[in-house]
Amino acid sequence: MDKHALLKSYCQPDEKLLLAKVLDQADLSLKKHMAVFSDFLDPSMCALVCRILEGERDLKLKPFGGFAEAERKRIAFFPDYFSEDEIIFPICAVKITHNAKFTSGLSHRDFLGSILGLGLERSRVGDIVVLDDAAYCFAEDDIASYIAANLEKVGRASVKTEIINPSEIVMPEKKMDIKNVTVSSLRADTVFGAVFGKSRSEAQELIRSERASVNWNVINSVSETIDEGDILSLKGSGRGKLVEVGGTTKKGRIVITVGRYV
Repeated sequence: MDKHALLKSYCQPDEKLLLAKVLDQADLSLKKHMAVFSDFLDPSMCALVCRILEGERDLKLKPFGGFAEAERKRIAFFPDYFSEDEIIFPICAVKITHNAKFTSGLSHRDFLGSILGLGLERSRVGDIVVLDDAAYCFAEDDIASYIAANLEKVGRASVKTEIINPSEIVMPEKKMDIKNVTVSSLRADTVFGAVFGKSRSEAQELIRSERASVNWNVINSVSETIDEGDILSLKGSGRGKLVEVGGTTKKGRIVITVGRYV
């Protein structure tokens, strides 16, 4: 693996150090003939690593964050003769409960702040999912033990912790506002406008200013084609999806189903 060439082609200096570390981990996997796991990566960095290393000779990648729809994920690097079924991610979940009768609702920010307040780096902690009856913090297995042993309060609320296998957690489906619209094409400016309620000119300006992402990869071309199933993100407006591309109307417009996460 030519790490220097891969890094040279990537010109974002603020993320280059993290990318270099991840490439070192991929290289170690090949040299030691073993599975090596990255820290938790945000969706953008995870997508970037997968894109850069796609097709790398003798190397396989598998991202996973503890559950199917996790946003922050660890990437497993392993030789191509390994079976994916052999890869067991060292991820645990900490179930955090509190007595809701005596406290107001706790937010994601409350849980994240209290957990990082234990002296942990954000890269060691994955998604934190806050439900009505509990919150679940996904973390590297050794970090999960530390959180469970030391987290006593979230905000002003006393909490109880328990380490559980992520497979035991039933995650609710993400809610999405769905609508059917017609568009002139599947260009980025047209589809982003339909998903986020923007005019075409507004969508073009946001895309050109690199505030739009497709599958967590930043785009700047208004004419890029959006495909069925693509996840769309727009800074300040949230996230959506091109759910389905249907037929065409008599006037030649394309019928699409789009959703926006709520």
